[in-house]
Amino acid sequence: MMNPVLRREAVTSLRGWKNFAVLTFYLGVTALGAGLVIYAGMFDGWDYSFDPQIMTVLYVVLAAVQMALITLTVPALTAGSISGERERQTLDLLLVTKMSSFSIVLGKLLASLAFILLLIVGTLPVLSLVFYFGGIKISAVLLMVCFMLMTALMLGSISVFFSCIFKRTVVSIMLVYIIMGVLCLGTILAAVLPFAVREYNAVNMRNMEPEYWRIALTLIPNPGVAFFSLVDGQLGSNIVTRNLLSMLNSRNSTLNWIVENIWLMNMLFDAAVTALFMALSCRAINPVREHRHGGAERKPKKERKKGKKKEAV
Repeated sequence: MMNPVLRREAVTSLRGWKNFAVLTFYLGVTALGAGLVIYAGMFDGWDYSFDPQIMTVLYVVLAAVQMALITLTVPALTAGSISGERERQTLDLLLVTKMSSFSIVLGKLLASLAFILLLIVGTLPVLSLVFYFGGIKISAVLLMVCFMLMTALMLGSISVFFSCIFKRTVVSIMLVYIIMGVLCLGTILAAVLPFAVREYNAVNMRNMEPEYWRIALTLIPNPGVAFFSLVDGQLGSNIVTRNLLSMLNSRNSTLNWIVENIWLMNMLFDAAVTALFMALSCRAINPVREHRHGGAERKPKKERKKGKKKEAV
């Protein structure tokens, strides 16, 4: 019952050695980095003691590396999913099968993200070193994996949509990276710059509640802010949440809850964006589009003119 497109892409990719070589290299570098961190933590001090807090730092670093890997590689892997079929002149053969447009889009998206999922799952044994020293729960690691997968689905759905409407893969990749730059950097500039440039006096500080809402809602789509918000909730740190709360200094409990749970709001935003662009992608590659006018199918313009002439005669 596997999706046919996903099954074909999986079989094709597993035949080669490149994916396994990249996976081996990535896991080797990750394990070597974790070993160096543990070694430095044990033998760096004069008393050769080990601070278990280093393992939480290792967890944050590995999670941040995987998050950066997702945001940089997902657009490149998925932007050519449909446009590549069009360039190979095999898209028409795929559309005349019994598969629906949703099955085709979903299969292409999952096939493109399968390698990213393999990298994330492959690093779980390295992250499991944290459990030996304590400080991180299994549920926290699984929640982090779910957050990364939701971000990957959001970026992948946007990439597939651009791949459906543009014939060249390079154009799709460039547009997705532009959107990713707007989400990561543009939202921060839009939220912080107006707040930092203006000079508020004591009288204006009383009427800044709408400004606080604008800043919080602008930062929700940012995957980087959401990632560190999740880290704050898991480790009790103050990388984003407490600093943002102290900057806003709002008395609205709803606004404070949104700031403390930006990662949750970001996951809901990613789910909505994924559903929207999946629907747009299905509509873009749908070969059968019915155009009806007044309950009847539209006829070509020449036939309508001929019909009018006959009626006039």
